[in-house]
Amino acid sequence: MIMRVYRCTVVAGKEPEFRKFAFGKSHPWLREQAGLIAFYAARPLPDSDERTRCMVQLWESISAIQAAIGDEWRQPPKLPEEARAFVESASVEHYELADEFRRG
Repeated sequence: MIMRVYRCTVVAGKEPEFRKFAFGKSHPWLREQAGLIAFYAARPLPDSDERTRCMVQLWESISAIQAAIGDEWRQPPKLPEEARAFVESASVEHYELADEFRRG
């Protein structure tokens, strides 16, 4: 299992546009991808001035990521024109799952 960690910094004041894009386009697209086991999207804690957002994705394999994202899967995704107006920077990291704990 592969963990893909995507982080981006949202342009100050553009948080509502980012949220609309994430929940309206990005998340629905991800849900349709074969090989995606789960994703967890996160925002900063309340009363924080942080603009970083994080998404942890769990994939069945590297080949599943490649099939969904393409040959440049090791790079942050290429953003559509509309998203470039509210994403300041982005990064992506990949890890092979080495241990797991689930309560209950």
